[in-house]
Amino acid sequence: MKKPYLLILFLFLFSCSPYTNSQYFQGLDRNPELNHKINNFSPQVIQIGDELALQVKSLSPEGSAIFNSGAAGSISGSSPSTGDESSAGSGSKREPGWLVNKNGEIELPLVHTIKVAGLTVEEAEKVIQKAITPFVKEPLVTLYISNFKVTVIGDVGHPTVLNITTDNVSIPQALSLAGDITASGKRDNILLIREINGERKYVNIDMTSSKLLESPYYYLKNNDMLYVEEGRGKFISISPVRQNLSIFLSLVSFIIVLLEVARHKF
Repeated sequence: MKKPYLLILFLFLFSCSPYTNSQYFQGLDRNPELNHKINNFSPQVIQIGDELALQVKSLSPEGSAIFNSGAAGSISGSSPSTGDESSAGSGSKREPGWLVNKNGEIELPLVHTIKVAGLTVEEAEKVIQKAITPFVKEPLVTLYISNFKVTVIGDVGHPTVLNITTDNVSIPQALSLAGDITASGKRDNILLIREINGERKYVNIDMTSSKLLESPYYYLKNNDMLYVEEGRGKFISISPVRQNLSIFLSLVSFIIVLLEVARHKF
């Protein structure tokens, strides 16, 4: 009666889908220490549809207040984000902001339209500061993209939309905030979907490769989407074939036990 037991063990082992290739950044030399200059970061570029959270400080507080994001919410028609979206960066809630219209401009009181599309955040700050200088004394302008969001879906802990208040969020950070890739997710075949300048770009991301750290896609942009593909193991574990095989093996095991009991009894 040993052979049926071996057969059951053989079927069980080969019916399981082994999990491999789970380590991130494979091939990275870390002994004893490795330093890399960060050359793949590029600042966020403002696009049509962005909302700019604006903060103006000056020697005339009452005058500068009309440019701030609090006033922008009612004037531009923007509204704060709602729902259970996660956040990343320095803030916990998205603030209303000045909408970049289809002409790439924002409309501010007194100065009217200012062209900001195509500029980095730092460049836009300087342009806005120059534009409002005739109306407020020694203005200091800071802004960020208030509707900066990254979507993470697929085989992760909890698919989510992340509200970002910093311009240097990376792919590992976004995946971590979404609960990381599950055991069955494909770490070497993540799809990055990026919308920029009216075009949609598709990029395959390999989290197991150390080359990702130097990739121009390592840092995410506004409206990026990450899709983590499900591995075969996840579908095998819930497929009818796997379920039927489990039932069959259980039945065979039960029959063998009965035969063993009967053999020893008689």
